Amino acid sequence: MNEDSCDNIFVFQGFDAVTETVCAEWRVHIADVDQLRSILAPESDDDHGLNCQYDGLSKRDMGRIGKLCVPPIVPHAIFTGISRPSFAFDTIPYLIHTNFELPLMLEGRKPLAVFGDGYPSEWFDEFLAPFEPFVASGQLVRRIIDTPMPHLKQRRPDLDGMRDVFFALPEEEWRIDAYIKNIRNRTRDWDDDLERLQGSLLGYEEWQNDWWIQQRVKRRKAAEE
Repeated sequence: MNEDSCDNIFVFQGFDAVTETVCAEWRVHIADVDQLRSILAPESDDDHGLNCQYDGLSKRDMGRIGKLCVPPIVPHAIFTGISRPSFAFDTIPYLIHTNFELPLMLEGRKPLAVFGDGYPSEWFDEFLAPFEPFVASGQLVRRIIDTPMPHLKQRRPDLDGMRDVFFALPEEEWRIDAYIKNIRNRTRDWDDDLERLQGSLLGYEEWQNDWWIQQRVKRRKAAEE
């Protein structure tokens, strides 16, 4: 049983051995999604839409998946995972940093990365674990701010509050202070100026911020019509 063309699009992912993050992607069209689901079983049994990320796949399984592609392909050995593509980013004319934060920082292309989630969180700890060796070596600076939230704990007894984690290149640590002061602890409603400031602090170029703000304005005007 084949699904529609949109649902048949997937992305092969390759992971860097040092950072344990995605370093290569290859978009593919899968002819038989049900067959793909059977290859990914039993992990895919509760994931009907195959929306999860599947990594650590064997060369044999990647080869089997490659045969389902249109046209059939032999995946490079670097590819050991598969996931759905981020369609929301398809029209953006530059690389969005999401999921590429660590390799971009190690290349000196991203000065600041910011993450947040409830704590304690085993998932969040595992997600940030690849950054640990580079903090220990001094290649990155880290700052953690925990905000206890008693009202949250009433609804979620497993959580004590919210945790913000900042990583910066050593010479760019000032960006953490600027982000906390102007973005995290802002005293006014969110607007285009704050959106631009956030983008600049995170390392996006001016033309990229210009494009992003223009899209915000277009969406806002469309909503008002």
